[in-house]
Amino acid sequence: MKGSKRTLIRRMIIRGLLTMAIIVGVITVLSKNNLPAAATQDLPEPAVSPAKVSPVPVQAVTPPFVPISRSTPGNNAAKVSAVTGKPAAAIVPLVQKKEQQKEQKEQKKSQKTVYLTFDDGPSNVTPVVLETLRKQGVKATFFVLGEQARSRPELINAIWEQGHAIGNHTYNHNYHDLYSGFTEFWNQIKQTEEVVRDITGLRPQLVRAPGGTYGHFDATYFELLKEAGYTVTDWTVDSGDSKRKGVPAAEILRQSVASMKASSIILLLHDGAGHSESAKALPEIIAKYKAAGYTFGVLDAGQEPVQFRVSAEAAASDRTKPSKAWIASNILPNAGLFAPGKPLALEVGMLEAKLEPGEFRIIGGQYMVPLRAVIERLGGQVSWNAASRSGSIIWNGHHVSADAVKKRLTLTSEDGTTVYRQSNVEMIGASLWLPLRELLEATGHPLLEARVTGGERRVIAS
Repeated sequence: MKGSKRTLIRRMIIRGLLTMAIIVGVITVLSKNNLPAAATQDLPEPAVSPAKVSPVPVQAVTPPFVPISRSTPGNNAAKVSAVTGKPAAAIVPLVQKKEQQKEQKEQKKSQKTVYLTFDDGPSNVTPVVLETLRKQGVKATFFVLGEQARSRPELINAIWEQGHAIGNHTYNHNYHDLYSGFTEFWNQIKQTEEVVRDITGLRPQLVRAPGGTYGHFDATYFELLKEAGYTVTDWTVDSGDSKRKGVPAAEILRQSVASMKASSIILLLHDGAGHSESAKALPEIIAKYKAAGYTFGVLDAGQEPVQFRVSAEAAASDRTKPSKAWIASNILPNAGLFAPGKPLALEVGMLEAKLEPGEFRIIGGQYMVPLRAVIERLGGQVSWNAASRSGSIIWNGHHVSADAVKKRLTLTSEDGTTVYRQSNVEMIGASLWLPLRELLEATGHPLLEARVTGGERRVIAS
């Protein structure tokens, strides 16, 4: 009896132990199968020689390290960069951005631009050049002489209105005067600048030295002109159209397109008197550059300029340098002429318009404005009579004509009554300019307030 009881107890213990072992085994298997998926690293494929290579088994490692496995489709969410340890998905945009930047740099480097520049004008050659440029849809840069600009203002205006850039080429092109000392060069630059400003309303900031800077400019010329706000520019390709009198068009063409390997070319041409062959060669010059994949640009004062080095002869020349007092009174204030200005905001009744710096002037404490720009931006209509040098406006029921010859405004009411008012109406280029206050009063909008803030100038009228 006792033996049978012991046997029964042993069997129950054995069964219990077997049951526990089975339970422990099952739990162990389940816990292993439910471990979180191991992160993988996105490593580059190793270089493999043509010989057959046996796969190397991955060794088990102790956490927190994880086994390294190859990426496979569908497990990208678990990829980690081998370099940064960050998810590979976050690295891809950075890689793409770098590739895009590289591509943009390569595209910019591959872009080719030619800058056509014309010196010594305007003259009777200039209209032919302008017509060719218009037909070809090409813009250029004209370095004009002050004495020529003064005698042919209509050509300066035509250059400007067609969207070409205007540069300063001094007043009379006289080497002896210009390179005898900096102050003479400066006086001619300022003289030409005022001529161009009177015609276009803007001051040319680009400067080209007659004959180029090499052999003519010393360090003083370069330094003071830069300090005064000007950009001096030479050229990279000389057409040879001024090396002697009567250079034929075929030779000018050959010289102009002799080397078209550079990504940026500044071509020297002339539109002064006696350069009809240059105008004759121009269509074919443009065609050659277009065929070579060049685009056409205009020079800008903000670009990095092309400048010849100072020659040993110019550096050793014994030219008188301006005094510190002269520099302080002439050079330093001049840079302010090209500094960004404040726009002029016009608030007239319920309407508002804006004139950017350069589109208006301040003379004797008064705002001088272009008639057409102001009226059209405020919703009015303007007509122009070239023969009488006058303009007529219709705005808010008011009919007013401005006469630059008689220096007056004519106000016509609806019943035909006419009133005349004296006004400082001026012709600048092809535009009529007059004092803003007089224009507002003539159109029934007397001035209420004028103020200047940190960001703008503002005029308020009723």
